[in-house]
Amino acid sequence: MKKLLFFLSIFSLTQSNAQQNLVLNPSFENSISPINCGLIVGEDNAIVDWRSGSLTTPDLISSLFDTNCNNGISNVFAFNQGPKTGNHCVGTINIFSTNVNNKYREYIRGKLSQDLIPGIIYQIEFYVCLSSSNKGSAGMNNIGLKFINDNELIYQTVQQVQVVPDVNYSDLPIVDRENWTLLSFTYIPTTIGLNAFLIGNFLSDEDTGIQLVDTVGYQVNYLLYDDINIYVLVPIFNFIEEICEGDVIELSNVSDNGVSGSWSPAPNNLETTTYVFTPDNPLLEQIQKTIIVKPNLIPEFDEFGPYCDEIPNFTNLPTISNNGVEGTWSPAFNPNQTSTYTFVPIDMQCNESITKTIVIEKTPTFDPIDPFCEVDLNFSLPTISTNGISGTWSPEFDPYNSQTYTFTRDSGDCLREVTLDVVVYPQLNFDFNLFCDNSEYYIEFIPNNFSLSEITNIQWLINNSSISETGNKINLSDYSNLLQEVNTIEIIFTDSNDCLHTKEIQILGKDFCKIQKGISPNGDGLNEYLDLVSFGGVDLKIFNRYGSVVYEKSNYRNEWKGQSNSGKDLPSGTYFYQIQTKIGEEFTGYIQLTY
Repeated sequence: MKKLLFFLSIFSLTQSNAQQNLVLNPSFENSISPINCGLIVGEDNAIVDWRSGSLTTPDLISSLFDTNCNNGISNVFAFNQGPKTGNHCVGTINIFSTNVNNKYREYIRGKLSQDLIPGIIYQIEFYVCLSSSNKGSAGMNNIGLKFINDNELIYQTVQQVQVVPDVNYSDLPIVDRENWTLLSFTYIPTTIGLNAFLIGNFLSDEDTGIQLVDTVGYQVNYLLYDDINIYVLVPIFNFIEEICEGDVIELSNVSDNGVSGSWSPAPNNLETTTYVFTPDNPLLEQIQKTIIVKPNLIPEFDEFGPYCDEIPNFTNLPTISNNGVEGTWSPAFNPNQTSTYTFVPIDMQCNESITKTIVIEKTPTFDPIDPFCEVDLNFSLPTISTNGISGTWSPEFDPYNSQTYTFTRDSGDCLREVTLDVVVYPQLNFDFNLFCDNSEYYIEFIPNNFSLSEITNIQWLINNSSISETGNKINLSDYSNLLQEVNTIEIIFTDSNDCLHTKEIQILGKDFCKIQKGISPNGDGLNEYLDLVSFGGVDLKIFNRYGSVVYEKSNYRNEWKGQSNSGKDLPSGTYFYQIQTKIGEEFTGYIQLTY
C-alpha cells in the first residue's frame, strides 16, 4: 500500500505583491526524516504539516529518490514533468468506475499558519499537472478545496468525501502532461476556526468531466500538485495616478477588492506626492501610490477689442497662445458681430480651454420682460446683456411698481446706454366670507381693491373637483356629495390684465349651519365647545334659566366651553342662546351643558 509522505516550514512563493502565504510547507520541501528508501518505509506522515485527508495514501514525488526505490514512492524521473519548484510535489489517484467497489479517491490535507478571518478576501492558487501514462489514463475537472479545522478527524473512506468544496475548478478537464496549470480562486470565509484544508475531487463520477488521454479501457486519473498558496489579497486601487494641479484627489479607504485601511499623508493636489495605504488588517502589507501633479496652463492671448464703430483688422484668431499652447477656436471668427469664442488646446492634459468674447458693436440688447402678475421678490434684472455686455441698472429694481430702468455698461466698453420698461400689474386683494343663510352654507369672495366687473373666467373647485358656478358666491350645501371632513375650496379667475389669480381656504366638516343641542367640555375631544364656525362670525349671548346673561361674545369664534364671562365654569344644566349673524339672521334656542 502506498505511504503518505508529507512534511515543515512557512515557504512563501515569490509574488509580485509580496503576499504572505498562509500554507505551511506549501511546496512539500520539508520532511521529518531524510528522503531515502531506507527511512521512509512505513511512515504515513513524512511530509511536515501534510497528511492524507482520508483513509487513502497520496504519493510524495521527489527528484531526490534513488531510481531503484520500489516501495511505492515514485521517482520524479518516472514522470514527464518535474516539480513546479524545488525537489518535491505530491500525486493523487482518482479511479472512476461503474462498479461502486472499484471507486477510489485520494485527498491531501494541509495546514495554515493561522485561522482564516471571516469577511476577508483570500486568494487561493495551486498548480496541477497530469502524470505520465504509466500512472494514469484520464484527465478530470472538479478539483476543489475545502477549509476545515485541523482538529477534525480524517474522513473514514477511500472513496468520495461527502462535503461541498468551498472553491472548485469545474472547467475543461486537466489533460496537460507537459506543463503545470495554475488554478486560481478567491474565497471569503464566513465562520471562524478554519486553519486547515483538503484538496481533491469532492463530486461524484457522474458530475465530473472525464477525458481519456490514453486509449485504454479504464479511467484512472493521477494528478500532481505543487506550490499551494493561500494568502490575503494585496489591496488593489485603480485610480488616476497623474492629475492636474488643483484636481480633487479621492483616496478611498476601501480598496477595489474590499480591503479597508487608511492613507497617509493627507491628499495634496498641489505637488507630486507618494501616499502609503496601511490596511486595517495587519496581515496585509502597506502599498504605495505616487500621484503626479502637473501644473495647469491657461492659454494667454492679447485682448481683442472692444471694437466700437470699427471692424477688426484681422480675419483669423491666433492658434498658438502667448505662453505656447497650441489649439483651435470655435466657432469660426466673424468680424461683423459680437461673439464668444472657445479656444480648445490640442493637448488637453492640464491645459485649460478658455473663452473670449470679442465685442463688435456695443449696443447692449435685452429680451423684453413679460409683465409681472405677482410680486416676485427673487427677480433681478440681468447684469449681462443678451449680446454679452456687462453693466448695472438704475434705479434699483422695484418688484412692486412699474418702472423704466437705465442700463449703463461697465467701464472699458462702448458708452451707449439703453432703457428697459418693466411692468408690474397692481396686486388684487380679496377675502373669503363664509356665512349661513336660511340654513344654507355660503362662501363668497369679497374684492378689496377691484370690482367684479374687472374679472372674468371665474372657476370654483371643491376638493379639486370643478363645479359649474361662475359667480363670486356659491352655496356649499348644494355640493354635499363633494364634501369631506376636511375641505379645500379654491377659486380661480382672470383679471383685466390677463393675469390668473387663485386662492383657497380650508373648511372642516360636512354639516353646516346647525346648532348643537349640548356641549360636554370634559376633555374627551367630543363636543368640547359650541361650534358656530359655519355661521361666519356671530354675536353670541348665553342666558341661564333666570334670563340673566352669563356669557356673551362679539365675533364669536368657538370660544364658549361652559365658562361664564368671568371665566369660571358654569354648573351643568340647561342654558339658552341668542345668535345674531352678520347678515341679520337671529337664532335662539336651548343648549344642555354637562361635564
